[in-house]
Amino acid sequence: MKKVCIIISLNFFVLLVHAQIKFVKCDNGITIAYESFGRFNDPTVILINGTSAPMTDWPLAFCKKIAANGYNVIRFDNRDAGASSKLDALGQPDWAAIAPFVKTCKAAPLPYTLMDMARDVISLMKALNITKAHIAGASMGGAIAQLIAIHYPDKLLSLTCMSASSGNPNLPPPNAGALKAMTTPPQTTNRDTLANYLVHTYQALGSTDDLETLKKKAFDVADHSWYPAGAARQVAAVLVADNCDRRDDLAKIKVPAMIIHGDSDPLVSLQAGKEVAAAIPGAELTIVPGMGHDLSTKFIEVIVNALVKNADKVKR
Repeated sequence: MKKVCIIISLNFFVLLVHAQIKFVKCDNGITIAYESFGRFNDPTVILINGTSAPMTDWPLAFCKKIAANGYNVIRFDNRDAGASSKLDALGQPDWAAIAPFVKTCKAAPLPYTLMDMARDVISLMKALNITKAHIAGASMGGAIAQLIAIHYPDKLLSLTCMSASSGNPNLPPPNAGALKAMTTPPQTTNRDTLANYLVHTYQALGSTDDLETLKKKAFDVADHSWYPAGAARQVAAVLVADNCDRRDDLAKIKVPAMIIHGDSDPLVSLQAGKEVAAAIPGAELTIVPGMGHDLSTKFIEVIVNALVKNADKVKR
C-alpha cells in the first residue's frame, strides 16, 4: 500500500525556542520532527544523526554554513530520538535472542533495523516532495546514509559519510571508556544531571569544545527531548548492521562520495573510515587531525568545506 504523509508545521517553542520545528506524519505510524535552513528551491542536504542523538547535535552554525553555500539543509530527529515517534510498543531488545545473529548478516529479532530507519529518510523526502538529495550522515547516521546509497541509489545526488564503518566485523573494537560513556545513560529527567552526563559523554568521545560550549550543547539536548529508552533499540539495530560487511555493496555506489573521519576517534577507528573510502569507487577521504567522534566547533569549517566540495560535484 502506498504510504501517505502529512506535513504538520507549528512554532514549537517548548521544545526548541530558536527555530520552527515541523513534523512529517506517515501512515506507518512514524512521525518525524525536522527543521530546514536555506531556500527550499535549492538542492537539499539531509543530515542523519547518530545513536540517540537529536537534531540539535547538528550545530546551528554547521547547518547555516551549508545553507550559505546555496543548499536547503534539513536536520531531523530519528525515530526514538528527540521529538520524533517513540516506539515503546516494540519493547526493549532481547539481547540473548539477538546475540546468535550478530556477524551472521541474517535477519535478527530486532524491534527495528537500520533499513527501517533508512526508509524513514525516504518517507521524509517523499513528504517534502524532494526527488533527490545530498545525503550526509554521522556515526549510525553514516551507516544509514550508506544503506540509502545502496538500496535507493535513485534518491541520492551525493553521499557524505562521517565517523562510520563499512560494517566489517573485524575492524578494531571501540575504546572501552568511550563505549561505556555512551551505553550508561542516567534514568532521570533532572536537567542538570542529564547535562553532566552528556558533557562527560562528549568528552569521552573526544570533543575538543570547552566546558561552556559542551554544557550549552547538553542543555539543548535536555530541553529538546531526552529519551534514553529509545537508545537501546537503536544500539541493537547498529549492533547487527555494523557487524555485516557492506563493502561489496558499497562498491556499487556511483554518486560522488566524501568520507570524513577524525584521526582521534575513540569509537569508530580511523581504519574504518579508510575502509569505507577504499570500498566506494572514486570516493574522497578527508582525515581531520585531532577530531574524535564528535562534531566539535573547531572542525565545523573543514567538514562543511568537504561536504560542499562533494555536493558541488553534482551539476545543479
